[in-house]
Amino acid sequence: MQNTLRPEANKRLSKLTLFAYGCGDFASNLCWTFIGSYLTVFYTDVVGMAPAVAAAIMLIARIWDGINDPMFGAIAERTNTKKGRFRPYIFYGAPFLALFSVLAFTTIGSGTTAVLWAAFTYIGCGMLYTVVNLSYGSLSTVMTTNPEDIAQLNSFRMMGTNLSSVLLNAITPPLLLMISGTDTYTARSYTIMAIIFAICALPLFYFVYANCKETVRPVSAKPAPLGKSIKAVLGNGPLMLIFLIQLLAMTAFFGRMGVVLYYLMYNVQRMDLISAFMSLPSLFTVIGIFLTKNFQVKVGKKKMASIGYIGSGLSLIAIYFVGWSNIPLLLVLHCIYGFCCFSFPIPMAMIPDAINYEEDRHGVRSDGISYATVSLSTKFGSAFGASGALLIMGFFGYVANAQQTPEAMNGINLTVNLIFGVMYLLCLIPLYFYPLGEKRAAEIRASLDAKFAARQNQD
Repeated sequence: MQNTLRPEANKRLSKLTLFAYGCGDFASNLCWTFIGSYLTVFYTDVVGMAPAVAAAIMLIARIWDGINDPMFGAIAERTNTKKGRFRPYIFYGAPFLALFSVLAFTTIGSGTTAVLWAAFTYIGCGMLYTVVNLSYGSLSTVMTTNPEDIAQLNSFRMMGTNLSSVLLNAITPPLLLMISGTDTYTARSYTIMAIIFAICALPLFYFVYANCKETVRPVSAKPAPLGKSIKAVLGNGPLMLIFLIQLLAMTAFFGRMGVVLYYLMYNVQRMDLISAFMSLPSLFTVIGIFLTKNFQVKVGKKKMASIGYIGSGLSLIAIYFVGWSNIPLLLVLHCIYGFCCFSFPIPMAMIPDAINYEEDRHGVRSDGISYATVSLSTKFGSAFGASGALLIMGFFGYVANAQQTPEAMNGINLTVNLIFGVMYLLCLIPLYFYPLGEKRAAEIRASLDAKFAARQNQD
């Protein structure tokens, strides 16, 4: 039987540790959010790819992630070093992630050569993001067993995510124009911005490594067989529901992030307000998470997540019907949308409960594979959302660097706002069936502690 050692695991985490953990996603998203927000436009409007080609690259990358992410999760949770199972991958993987996040915004040749280079750098960046961010995310399952601290870790993480988005979206558009020296973004400006963000991200990763320690470890030095771990993860009903929730939510969030720039450039047509439209939602997400993070345990994760998904979905649907000429109302609705995204850290705080659930049932604890499985939803969401949106926009007649037809503009509005708004509302379906409330999760933790104590007495 595999259980969990808990030396210092119930000890409350310090504010420095919580802050350091939040810096991890701040660093990750300096690289990944820039890719998510600007790479599709870089591919279509700078490299000159057809939307279908750009969409194909992203889909192929995500298909590979379906194999690569669980495989790496299995490797990570079977790693055994003095520094832990996950922390070494942050230390050694961060420089390579920074490098490939820059290479993704470079071009080599034209035509087929340019497409192959784009595929290589994008897939490579995705694999390295898995190494670093999956290891970073898995830390939240092994740093503490305290439910309030688990919720706080994921709240600080999401605040780091959105603060980096605020910074990135506020400074990127004007800096891109300044570096370009023209009224359009150039290949050189994208590359320089990627270099700046990579340089800023690297020391933050090492700050996380230095301050976030692993305290929850398997009792047995011999991990469960890989087949048994995979079977345990796939048979974990609560975990699979979390995966579905995140798949829908992340498809909506990252899909919109990947194409909202088209809406702002071609529909709203206010280049001077792009920074505001892209940074205000992230700023209000930080405010929303900060104001609601203490209610996750008190009110319940399911109720808080439901409120957030309903607010996010309805605000985007309202943006669709408002159109794109009423600028003040659009800004207000974008702020409401951002605030309601306080729900984002909640499913991640559910993952340890699902891992405990399976460990209590079958004695198998698969932190790495479990987290990798859920993290796939983020990658699938970013690819399927953005690539699907590009295909829909192409169907309605979108043409890069051209005056869009009324039909194309309506297609952009439909894609960016209505479709993703409905997708947020669909999150409520798997959330309804999620069975692990706060009371049930506490009972499972108590059962695991009792089993651990009994095992210690036997030894």
